[in-house]
Amino acid sequence: MSLQAKRFALLMVALSIIAVALVACQTPTAPTQNNSNNGGVNVFHTPNPALQTPTPAFPPFTIGTWPSNYSPNSGDNLTIYVICRNQDASMQSAPKPAVGVGVTISIDPPFNNTKVVTTGADGIAAWTFQMTDTSSGQPVQVTVTATGPDGKTYVAQTFFTPSPAAASPSPSPSGTPGSGTPQPSPTSGG
Repeated sequence: MSLQAKRFALLMVALSIIAVALVACQTPTAPTQNNSNNGGVNVFHTPNPALQTPTPAFPPFTIGTWPSNYSPNSGDNLTIYVICRNQDASMQSAPKPAVGVGVTISIDPPFNNTKVVTTGADGIAAWTFQMTDTSSGQPVQVTVTATGPDGKTYVAQTFFTPSPAAASPSPSPSGTPGSGTPQPSPTSGG
């Protein structure tokens, strides 16, 4: 390497160091809390456990719901599933199925339907019905409620959006559907 190339390389390194130093000087510092006169030194405070609330206990009962199809068509069968579990509040054991729990499933307008179903040995209940509304396209809310072993009412919600009925293609007065070219009818004299 020539002497001139070495000087140029050293000059570039020096300019890079100066650029980094200038940027570092312009960077704002983190705000400090001056609750006491600590002279602007950042101080880390240990949280006071006496000022904090305890972690809430895990609920003794949980409920969840979901539809078999989030976008059913008119005429489709739709199933609303519900799962109920009994939980160990200490979280020392796995949740167990809540067997024999009566669950109320309410479907909002335009269906306005309610049914009470009971959970099986697996903690799951289901209600299957046929979709009859053909003019929707709007989400329909489903609310499920059940009473837990603690006597409290537990609620879960889901939704589905019925697909409007598909328009059936109307036959064309003349020609083959979709051909775009009119065809003479067999009875015309042509």
